[in-house]
Amino acid sequence: MNRRAWPPVLCVAAFLAVSGCGPRNQFIPPPPPTVTVAPPHEQSIVESMEFTGNTRASARVDLRTRVNGYLQQVVFQDGAIVQAGELLFVIEPAPFEAELEAAAAQVQKAEANLQLAVANLARTERLREQDAATEQQIDIQKAEKATAEADVATAKASRRQAELNLSYTEIRAPMTGRIGRHLVDIGNLVQAETTPLAIIEALDPIHVYFYVSESDLLRFMEMIRDKRIPDPTVTPPPLQLGLANEDGFPHHGQLDFRELGVDPGTGTVLRRATFPNPDRSLIPGLFVRIRAEIGDPLPKLLVEERALAADQRGDYVLVVNDKNIVEYRPVKLGIAVNGLRVIEQGISAGDRVVVNGLQRARPGAEVKPETAVPAQTAATDAPGVQPVSAAETVHASEVTPPETAPSSAATAPAVQQDQ
Repeated sequence: MNRRAWPPVLCVAAFLAVSGCGPRNQFIPPPPPTVTVAPPHEQSIVESMEFTGNTRASARVDLRTRVNGYLQQVVFQDGAIVQAGELLFVIEPAPFEAELEAAAAQVQKAEANLQLAVANLARTERLREQDAATEQQIDIQKAEKATAEADVATAKASRRQAELNLSYTEIRAPMTGRIGRHLVDIGNLVQAETTPLAIIEALDPIHVYFYVSESDLLRFMEMIRDKRIPDPTVTPPPLQLGLANEDGFPHHGQLDFRELGVDPGTGTVLRRATFPNPDRSLIPGLFVRIRAEIGDPLPKLLVEERALAADQRGDYVLVVNDKNIVEYRPVKLGIAVNGLRVIEQGISAGDRVVVNGLQRARPGAEVKPETAVPAQTAATDAPGVQPVSAAETVHASEVTPPETAPSSAATAPAVQQDQ
């Protein structure tokens, strides 16, 4: 039979028979994505809180004169450190020297009158013994003697005032500190208690003022009641200070003033700390960071900051279980510690937390975990940090963030939003 004469139906049947003999197309699922996991870092941490504040001079004096006069000398250098009692300004003393001389002369005159009154009284008393003077004359002489004594006292007081006025022509530093620029030039008339001459600020020690929120205050009060921290009125708590351009908190001081009551407008309460400042590197008006350590050391779990994410439900981490399935774990965050974050609730010591590849990890999906360098090993390899056991204490500033093993996965952002 001629093949060209085959009916179309047979041609279709033959094509289907030939095509049915080949392999079938099947869907092959992709391999699970690779993520890097690490167990939480266990360490005993002394919990701390940080505040922001401003430095102020521990004492400040606006220098003014107590007498009127013309400024004769400016003895100090603007901006210098002056000692208590050091001469700073001199007001023209000549008028006050003349007043002192006049007052001294008045004293001499009053003393001479007193001597005369004493002599007259003594003479009158002898005459009275001879019945040559009356009692009235005796009383008069006694009154004149008392008046002369009062005149002497008045003259001496005037002389003392003249001496004080003369001493006030020399303005001396009332305390040790840094003086600013002089505000009045030589030759100008200065008015008593009115004309400002200069400003002195005491810088050693220096004060730092900062505010504590109402929630933190209530927490401190609860810890004091439970005797987890000492009473600050008995044992002033130590504080640490760091400037904006400094690493850590190199300056050490203590709390010395607690304002009573919370400001209802801001919900905060004022606190003041004192810090030694012998080199005067801390000056008034600086923005500073204050850290206060709270309570006794407690064992804590820490994870890397990049393992944290957040959505509308709050903060969370992704954990890979023993079946390599990703789990969503809401967490309660604690303090930040040099690239690590304390986790108060939500994970346990044996969990495998995703630290790299958060974009590829989905809750409920399977992943291929790669274990990072153990956190404790990485931390102890860091310079300046010694290996510690769970019973040993590490302050928050002494913990070094762990390193993770290199992975082909890209680093996830610290905060991941729901897609």
